[in-house]
Amino acid sequence: MSSDAKPTDRPVPSIFLSYASEDRAAAQVLRSALPAFGLEVWYDESDLHGGDAWDQKIRTQIRDCDFFMPVISANTERRAEGYFRREWRLAVERSLDMADDHIFLLPVVVDDTVQAGARVPERFLAVQWLRVPGGTPTAALEQVCRRLVSGQSTAQPAARRPRYQPAMGAAPLPPAGPLYRPFPKHEGGAFQFCLRVLGWALQSGWTFFRSWPKWIRVLIYVWLAILIVTRACSDEHGRHTAQDLDELREVAPNAIPAPPRPPDKTVPATPGPASSR
Repeated sequence: MSSDAKPTDRPVPSIFLSYASEDRAAAQVLRSALPAFGLEVWYDESDLHGGDAWDQKIRTQIRDCDFFMPVISANTERRAEGYFRREWRLAVERSLDMADDHIFLLPVVVDDTVQAGARVPERFLAVQWLRVPGGTPTAALEQVCRRLVSGQSTAQPAARRPRYQPAMGAAPLPPAGPLYRPFPKHEGGAFQFCLRVLGWALQSGWTFFRSWPKWIRVLIYVWLAILIVTRACSDEHGRHTAQDLDELREVAPNAIPAPPRPPDKTVPATPGPASSR
């Protein structure tokens, strides 16, 4: 073997671009820009919305890609359903098997959608979003992509953040309170809005309950369990008692007197005046 032989070139990292159909134009801009940063883009341009072969192809690409880039916008916020949400779920499931310091999810925002309270998986909220208005790449996006291509994302584990130390004389930070989702926007029909408000109220109530001390929550759980068991036993005892009395009356009718009948409230007829002859 010649000593001048060069090492095998590193394969081009692949990135799966996931988007809603309304954001196709912005996704096409991203697709054209990412290869210049050293990434191979896996991108579905078909208008198909079903089929086993098509679905299996998408699943395989999400399973084999190096990075996953969901395109977030007002369109994805507005849509409660869409195949892109299945793609997001598949990517999140794969990320659960990865180390915490490994970069796999690269969310990008193509408009002014706010990260806090967005309708995205929780894993998307745990990473920093990049803003690319209309899909136009920025210097920040190029820097991140070139860093990932060079392999720096997994070269060293992420440094542990030091615990916050307040400056001398500075007031300590207040404890973080529970995180509540923002009140839903009045979009769609009245029925759908009422359902979103109901879900928001239930989730906010559960978040408020979880903010209580643990010992109080345990006492409430025990009290509810005792209440349910007591009520069930009381109903069962009353039902059996009524059945036993009915069976005893059938065997010995005179053993147990029948319950008293309510008094007859019929008004007696008043005698009329004597008839004259």
